[in-house]
Amino acid sequence: MVRIFFERFAPLLRFTGNAIMEENKVPSDTNPELPEELHQAIVNLHTPPIPVPAHLDRLILSAAHVRLTRRKRAVRALGWGSIAAAAVLLITVARFSFIDKPSTPQVAIVGDVNGDGRVDILDAFVVARGIAHHEKLPQTWDVNGDGVVDQKDVDLLAQMAVTVSKGPKR
Repeated sequence: MVRIFFERFAPLLRFTGNAIMEENKVPSDTNPELPEELHQAIVNLHTPPIPVPAHLDRLILSAAHVRLTRRKRAVRALGWGSIAAAAVLLITVARFSFIDKPSTPQVAIVGDVNGDGRVDILDAFVVARGIAHHEKLPQTWDVNGDGVVDQKDVDLLAQMAVTVSKGPKR
């Protein structure tokens, strides 16, 4: 056994203990110069592992199988869960983006320039800014009906925004 070891690893080993080996010389099985630690290490390399009782081996394998099965289920569930979440997201986006919503008729409010459904000081501000920047303004912004969008329309919008309406009748 020791002879086989030295035949395989002789080029790597240059000395054993204090004795220097020659390149082609292989020690015999009864070499008295072989250090005891090396001999013991070689013997330990070829000793069989600690025997495991069959019932304990089956128990360990069963526990490993259960854990691996749980992990596979979790990964599979995560995969299906991701697909389901993506499908729900896609349906939601499609529902609100591509499918026509039932439209309620829009009632145009005279003076509602920014389209927020009420006449307030912001409408007057939008018209005033358009006039100040010399922009081409839509004719629908001509609140007073004189055919020109000008400062008079801004003033009328501001007046409409601050007009106090009558409360409900009692």
